Amino acid sequence: MLYVIYITTSASANHVPPLTFNAHTSSSMADGPTLLDDLRQDRSLFNGLLVSTLAYGALIMLYSQLTQVLFFRPKRGKMYGAIVIYSTLLFCLATIAMAGALKFAETIFIDHRTDPEGPHNFWNGHLTDKYHILSQVCVTLLPWIGDIMMLYRLYVVWNSNRLIIVFPSLLYISRVAMSIPLLISETRPADTWWTTQTTLYSTVFYSLCVSLNLFVSIGIAFRLFRMRPKVEQIMGKLHASFYTGFVTIIVESGAFFTIWGLTYVILMSRNSTASSTFLLPYPHVLAITRMLIVLRMAQDRAWSKELASATAGGILDWQVSSTHSIPLHNVPPSSTSMNSMPRKYQESL
Repeated sequence: MLYVIYITTSASANHVPPLTFNAHTSSSMADGPTLLDDLRQDRSLFNGLLVSTLAYGALIMLYSQLTQVLFFRPKRGKMYGAIVIYSTLLFCLATIAMAGALKFAETIFIDHRTDPEGPHNFWNGHLTDKYHILSQVCVTLLPWIGDIMMLYRLYVVWNSNRLIIVFPSLLYISRVAMSIPLLISETRPADTWWTTQTTLYSTVFYSLCVSLNLFVSIGIAFRLFRMRPKVEQIMGKLHASFYTGFVTIIVESGAFFTIWGLTYVILMSRNSTASSTFLLPYPHVLAITRMLIVLRMAQDRAWSKELASATAGGILDWQVSSTHSIPLHNVPPSSTSMNSMPRKYQESL
């Protein structure tokens, strides 16, 4: 009996957490955070870092492929320069964000692996670390430039209709404005007032982000699906599949990122410990979906203003592709029909 008492006293003196579960432990689980909850949060944090690394690897492959396409691209105009600047900025921000997150993770899981607080609590208690702040700044900037692309694509697909982008533009401005106080609150954990507002800012910010992307994704997908019959008449089913196929609609609308963000918001609202698995890869999933669109633009396979205009104008006597136009009949076109076609397709005849 004395031996058992000695072991219990020694364990308590060294702050060793109990690993057995009895009635008392079960009741304490309902009262507040427990060892089991901490372990789940730590696993979710680790899984999020792992998925982030995999997503960044996919982004590297896409950027390498884009670089190769741009290097051998014969036409180099304004769009070429815009693609180079946009893709490079997107990749650099994602790289800095990934490097900062990995360095911060190294501090948590290696330098402070014996910290009694655990990885998740250590993460929340050291948000002022310079590597974490650097990473968070890039994570904040990534959606700024990422959603600009989606607003532009919505504008192009809807045949340069400015009214269609009024509402998502307001959401975009609101989201940008909300990201600033959110970034301040996340990097000042010692300030009580900012800390109490973090949950509210985070909820509003990600709700605005999901609302914006949901509106844009539905708008682009609906437009492409509605134009499918007309595009098939203009191009034929073979060529139309490159512009109105299921995979094309998913890529052009950025639907994968929208679903990812919606999943995170649902988990966050339910206070699920799995939310970190979707939060940490959030910016890199965004970068992947935008890079896929840019890659299609570089390959002349994405929807353009000329193609949207040609489809809306109902040019049914021509088979239009992204690089050239071929007459479907042997009858030469009239001057009137030639003038009604976009200049891009007139020059290629």
